[in-house]
Amino acid sequence: MKNAGKVFEDCFKKSIPNYCLLIRIPDPPQAFAQRIDTKFSRKNVCDYYCFQSQTQVFYALELKSTKYKSMTFEDIALENPPKKMIHKHQILGLHNYSLYENVVAGFIFNFRDEKNNTERTYFQNIKDFEAMCKKITKYSFNEIDLLLNNAVKIQGQKKRVHYKWDLDEFFKT
Repeated sequence: MKNAGKVFEDCFKKSIPNYCLLIRIPDPPQAFAQRIDTKFSRKNVCDYYCFQSQTQVFYALELKSTKYKSMTFEDIALENPPKKMIHKHQILGLHNYSLYENVVAGFIFNFRDEKNNTERTYFQNIKDFEAMCKKITKYSFNEIDLLLNNAVKIQGQKKRVHYKWDLDEFFKT
């Protein structure tokens, strides 16, 4: 059985409009092994590259999904920060992508409320994410923090079992 994060990824992928080219960056094998001898292996910055052909904008997107009320992130000022949900190399890598013209880099955050069987999803540009991390006095954030820091809610509709996300509207705005 797929974990909830992979189910969200599948729903996201199925929600991509046909005018977008979506490329999944394969996870390196060590992402699953969690072994100490893989310390110097390659780490992906993000999960997907998406080219929106109508606006000629390239997106670098890291998807994160949680059943908790908040998500944690690593301190980019530390050499070897303790492991959190959002990794230092992802923050720095997305920041570097965002320096290019016509490139939008950021996170897609999915909050699952398993008790009420609902999901809420947001996009946050990496620059807004970095500003939020500097502003808050903790190493985690919740949905309110996102909304106070320019996150964009992505509308979704639950079909029978899974969600269909209105990515057409997201890409047009």
